[in-house]
Amino acid sequence: MRKTDAFRRAAALLAALSITVSLAAPAFAGTYYIDNGDITITKKDDGSQEIKQNGTIIENDDRGEIVITTSNADKTTLESDLEGPAAEDSGFGPVVEDNYQPAQPEDAEEPEDADQSEDDAQQKSTEESKDADQPENTDRQESAQQVAPAAAPAAPTSVNPKDNGFWGNTITVINKAATALKLTLKDVKIDVSDTGKNTGNPWNSDEGKAALSVQGNGNVEIELDGKNELKSGAHRAGLEKNTSTSTGTLTLKDDNNEAGSLTATGGDWGAGIGNGGYYGNGGNRSGENITITGGSVTATGGDYAAGIGGGYYGSGKNITIKGGTVTATGGDEGAGIGGGYYGNGENIKITDGTVNATGGWGGAGIGGGGSYDGCSGKNITITGGTVTAGGGYRGAGIGGGIRGSGEDITITGGTVNADGGDNGAGIGGGATGSGSNVTVSGAAQVTATAGKSNGYYGAGATIGNGGNYTNGENVDGEEIQANISGLITGWIHHIIYDPALVSEDNPLGIVREWWEPERPQPNPENPQPNPEDPNAPAEESNEVDLGTPLLHVETLEGDPLPFDARQQGSTLRVTSDNLAARLHGTRQALEALQEQGVEQIQFVTSLKTTTLPVEDLLAEGGSWFALEHNGLVSRQLSAAQAESLKCRMR
Repeated sequence: MRKTDAFRRAAALLAALSITVSLAAPAFAGTYYIDNGDITITKKDDGSQEIKQNGTIIENDDRGEIVITTSNADKTTLESDLEGPAAEDSGFGPVVEDNYQPAQPEDAEEPEDADQSEDDAQQKSTEESKDADQPENTDRQESAQQVAPAAAPAAPTSVNPKDNGFWGNTITVINKAATALKLTLKDVKIDVSDTGKNTGNPWNSDEGKAALSVQGNGNVEIELDGKNELKSGAHRAGLEKNTSTSTGTLTLKDDNNEAGSLTATGGDWGAGIGNGGYYGNGGNRSGENITITGGSVTATGGDYAAGIGGGYYGSGKNITIKGGTVTATGGDEGAGIGGGYYGNGENIKITDGTVNATGGWGGAGIGGGGSYDGCSGKNITITGGTVTAGGGYRGAGIGGGIRGSGEDITITGGTVNADGGDNGAGIGGGATGSGSNVTVSGAAQVTATAGKSNGYYGAGATIGNGGNYTNGENVDGEEIQANISGLITGWIHHIIYDPALVSEDNPLGIVREWWEPERPQPNPENPQPNPEDPNAPAEESNEVDLGTPLLHVETLEGDPLPFDARQQGSTLRVTSDNLAARLHGTRQALEALQEQGVEQIQFVTSLKTTTLPVEDLLAEGGSWFALEHNGLVSRQLSAAQAESLKCRMR
């Protein structure tokens, strides 16, 4: 009898444990599943952390970093046997399945219904299922379902599922403490883009949901593991940073080096990463204090919002990029990085990484958004990395949006390509806007391309003012002299072109180009082969062992061109000092590069820089790949097209 009671007590204890597990549902300490419902994480003033799911407190977690992921059958396999490995090795004890029955010793007293026939048992089970609408049975079912993270797939892990593989649940992070709240996103996909209502008028449209919202005065650090995608509703940023206050820093990183990525898409009037533009909230609409140190981050703003920065009527301030690959695209009237509609872009700093920033209609690539009054881009500093900034229609590459100024722009290192949109300066003002206080120094390599005239305004300057319309005439933007007193080994390449002058001899229609201080010359200690010699091999840098000679640069007609290939971290940078060139190579070359740790190839010609992930090139299939640059135009050929090319290297 005592043994029977002991086992009954054990069973009761295990049942209680099962309820606890069903509420928190972590695979291990600090892990929570987005597919189980909305998650809210609050770090209180005293540093303690409270986690809620679907409005219910599931844990007070003081263990530091939290992981949010998606559950599946492969996450955990735990045995329900009391004497099994789970009981011996798990730090939390065994998980109890719904039909768990502890093993009975041979001399244990049988339960009162032990002599029940098999048919009677089946009948009882059927009756219980018929009464499933009764409260006690409902509770039993819910308990059974919630224990299910160890089962595949568990019913309760289908809260707001979507047909596209995304979840309709959201994450809210609130940090009120002086210490950082640390969070890991691992393969999280949230889509609430169907929430809210766009009536065409931001003043009376309904606010939607934010896929992930970061609030509070404290700092939040988000580690990116795996592939993460966030899509938000109207007036909300894809990854939202503080709708009510501008304090606290949001940091995105990939310290675990797990090829972590994030794609964040804002709803109408919301930034990709930054802030929404809800006019009725009376709060902050600027995207501020955002830092990216690693990972692959793609941010796309909705209409009237920046890729990274402000939403509708919101500025983008204190944005820092220290590493990773960042692609930021603004919606109409939004900067790639900087301000949304009627928003400035201020205090933007890039020290490393690969950054591609493209403004929407009226927005700068990096800087101000569009407005009738003009939004500026100022206090923009680039000290390293590879930066390509393209202005939208009438926006500067780096500087002001339409009618906006570009001022206090400093470039001390890195490779920078700044392309003005129609009427916008490469670096400086948008259409009708001015440029001032531009400094280029150190080893910076800058290409500034003026935006062309379009019949409404004149062409922009390479560095200086945007184009204008005065006294019934189109007026080109005035060039200003950048401060190059500290330019040591770097240079500025200025380009002005006119599509009306395009010809076979002038494929871009270049009107004028010049260099400061002068066009760089090949290193005499490392002479380039003569491209006119058909037997001259294309140069491959000694700094990189390509593993195979079947990677080269050629003209668009197939003649070999000199090039330089250098590996910088996980990036292979292939450079050819030509307006038109083709990067051509074999699958074997890609596989060899991948073995050497190369994750992406960056092809650089005189006017264009394109970055392609090696994994994506391999996924194309085929035995050859090819990427063509023709001035500012980039074209990736299909595997079949690359295979069919004829060139002297083959």
